[in-house]
Amino acid sequence: MTNPVDRGDAVSHCRALLVGYHRDIDSGRATAGIGAFADDAEFEAHGRVFRGRAEILDFLSAREANTGRQTVHVLANEVVTVQDDEPGGERVELRTVVLLHVRQPDGAYVLDRVLDTVHQFSHIGGRWRITRRASTPLHPAA
Repeated sequence: MTNPVDRGDAVSHCRALLVGYHRDIDSGRATAGIGAFADDAEFEAHGRVFRGRAEILDFLSAREANTGRQTVHVLANEVVTVQDDEPGGERVELRTVVLLHVRQPDGAYVLDRVLDTVHQFSHIGGRWRITRRASTPLHPAA
């Protein structure tokens, strides 16, 4: 069982990992974000599921190569769940609404989409890592 101080520390580490990952994407260094993921992580994006670091790195490499797409991810409405009764130890889940803004030719950023995003984290090898990421439009088209 984890005491409240440890739980807060776990959540802080996971939150920092998530923010850093999005900052890497937004600063044009998407491949640097691979360090946030576990070896066997699942990453769901654009209707596809990427499994393992090699597939996720391929996705991030393609994103980084698309230098014309400049984004800002804004995280809001965070809900945190901590589970410490799992056989593998403590897990943290951060569910956030992601407001994805895309830079336009005139330099202005326009809200492109709003995503309901879930990141699951596990403590692996002494470090927190994303083990699963899934995002879906908050309000899917009818």
